[in-house]
Amino acid sequence: MTAHDRKRVAVMFGGASQEHDVSVVSAHQLMDAADVRNIEVVPVYTDFENRFFSAPFLRDIRRFKPKPAGAAEVFFRWSERGPVMQELKSGIQTPIDCVLPVFHGPFGEDGRLQGHFELLGIPVTGFAAGSSAMAMRKDATKALVKLAGVNVLDHVTANRARLARSADLVAEVEAKLGFPAIVKPANLGSSIGVGLAKTAADLLPLVAYVLAQDNLALIEPQVQNLVEYNIAMRWTGHDVALSAIERPKSGAELLDFKEKYLSSGGGTKGAFLPSEGMLSLTRDVNPDLPAELRDRIHDYARRVFVALGHRGAPRIDFMANRETGELWFNEINAIPGSYGFFLWEAAARPLLFPELIDHLVTEALADTVKRFDDPVPQGAYLLPR
Repeated sequence: MTAHDRKRVAVMFGGASQEHDVSVVSAHQLMDAADVRNIEVVPVYTDFENRFFSAPFLRDIRRFKPKPAGAAEVFFRWSERGPVMQELKSGIQTPIDCVLPVFHGPFGEDGRLQGHFELLGIPVTGFAAGSSAMAMRKDATKALVKLAGVNVLDHVTANRARLARSADLVAEVEAKLGFPAIVKPANLGSSIGVGLAKTAADLLPLVAYVLAQDNLALIEPQVQNLVEYNIAMRWTGHDVALSAIERPKSGAELLDFKEKYLSSGGGTKGAFLPSEGMLSLTRDVNPDLPAELRDRIHDYARRVFVALGHRGAPRIDFMANRETGELWFNEINAIPGSYGFFLWEAAARPLLFPELIDHLVTEALADTVKRFDDPVPQGAYLLPR
């Protein structure tokens, strides 16, 4: 493949999310892994105001403290040359083939960014806007996958209006779920804001805490004898390909955000490596599981993925009771941390990180069509043509 054949991919990251820093780390892992024979990476940083900036030095993670300075502000549009990234002040245009978002949480993983590029007709990897929005809203995802035959926990939702009727909320949780109960944001990821209400007295302060970060709280019963299983998937063109299964290890009551991403394994201060936090989590990959449980995880994963549009390479997280064998869908991550590359490398049919990136780009280019003709059929004309 010649340099002319390479695809120029705008890798976008950062953003006004609680997971801004994780996004930066994930994006640098991905950019470092991209096969330069196939892909030319164009880094695009999104700041806390969701403005886009680009410069070659954004490939250097040491420039992020947490925001880099000195990059040109850019926007995207269609030109006579096709899709381009254009500098706001100078007008300099850089043709691109595809956008690859590496965001976690709101404003990047939740469909808003995907919808922006779908409006422009620019190919974007991963879930479509509608599927991304559904995947981010945990209670809506649970309703959808339940219809697909996947087991989910009962839940109660609470917004600020429901919190004001506190007695009614506590009574519903007690009657429907009981205690202890898990309280978490309905629209955030990576266990940010998750709390455990051991008694009714704990519930309202935790709901108030969640609603300071999100507009909806999700309350579920705590799974006893908890063990978690995670698996990623992608569409091969005719079937769902599954990654290895991951079983996180945790001695805590909750696998919270810091344990997931900030346990450095004793690294030296100032010697930060992009993969250090996310890859240091103690986990079992391809654990020895009963065949029935493994098959059920695979079946549920396929059902969820197909229900949400079978695109991209999302990761699905399950919860199980190790004593009873019960299994429940927990959530789907449309853009998992590090794109779950270590799960693909350990799959029954291993897929290296550069190959996963190529798959995402090829998929986006294959099923995105920009129309330039009049979309209104003749029978629906109301205005002169």
